[in-house]
Amino acid sequence: MTSKLIPLAIASILCGVAVAGGGKDDPMKMMDKDGDGKITAMEHADGAKMMFSKMDSNKDGQVTAQEMDAAHAMMKDKDHAPARTADSRPESEKMQDKKAYDQTGTGKSMPKEMSSAQKIAVMDTNNDGKLSAAEHAAGAKQMFSKMDADHDGTLTAQELREGHRTEMTASDE
Repeated sequence: MTSKLIPLAIASILCGVAVAGGGKDDPMKMMDKDGDGKITAMEHADGAKMMFSKMDSNKDGQVTAQEMDAAHAMMKDKDHAPARTADSRPESEKMQDKKAYDQTGTGKSMPKEMSSAQKIAVMDTNNDGKLSAAEHAAGAKQMFSKMDADHDGTLTAQELREGHRTEMTASDE
């Protein structure tokens, strides 16, 4: 069970914080530095490092649930909500997102996202209640491997989106 939760937590952190610039494709744009439409392991690691730095508001090398909550709140207040209203993706792509959460395609049944404390607990290997840069980097590396569905060493926008969608929900177990 823990092996499934680590990618879940990393996906939540990376994709959640990365959308700060707006739009569902923003994590891809933020991490795809060479603009080739794919994210390499190095680009993903660099993106994870940047996200950790953004969340570590007091720059002590540790991210607490409070810092993570504040980063998420800042995103939503600043750019995230307006970007969602201006979703310019094709209707068929929007429906894919809805169907992933609700097989009827209505989008009414949205899964419960993990709390920041849950995300941290999954990756907190020393159980101190905080996420270190090393813990975050290790989790991001594992997440990349899990999301790389075709095992070609890169993530496409679809793999990133599907991995995010699959791994972002809290377990009822």
